[in-house]
Amino acid sequence: MIKRALIIIILAVILAGLNNLVNPNKIDWVGYWPNVTDSDTTWFSPSYEEGDPPTLLLQQALDRYIDGSYVFLDAREPIEYQEGHIKGAINLSYDYFDEQWDSVKTLIPKDTTIVTYCSGSECEASLYLARLLVEDYGFTHVEIFFGGWRLWDKHKLPIEGHYGSGDEE
Repeated sequence: MIKRALIIIILAVILAGLNNLVNPNKIDWVGYWPNVTDSDTTWFSPSYEEGDPPTLLLQQALDRYIDGSYVFLDAREPIEYQEGHIKGAINLSYDYFDEQWDSVKTLIPKDTTIVTYCSGSECEASLYLARLLVEDYGFTHVEIFFGGWRLWDKHKLPIEGHYGSGDEE
């Protein structure tokens, strides 16, 4: 009886592994699941108004990053983006929107959920970019991560560039 149960378990593990290899929505074999709830809080910009796109906690932003189907837009200046940014994020600086939009718009399908972020809680570029995308460009699935680069960097979450580039106040 135990021998049969072990054989069934081993076969199930093998079949699950094979399924994961060929599945386009596969799960990473080794995941990065940091505990970020210890300092997680909801951030709101002083300019945030009712009807603005929803805001995200750090854990929610990380969940969306891990999901892989969300597009992260970095609303900071290009030089800040070059120093370090959330891995895979696209730079669409609110201040340089007109110069960057034509090259970025083809990377963002209308039905994609977008997460905007900027430096951190004192920065409102992510809010302004989210509003612009919703009000002027017709995107309907936009969320704002006000904790932004500083909080992401602080928790050593996946980036391109170098950690610590968000330390400046």
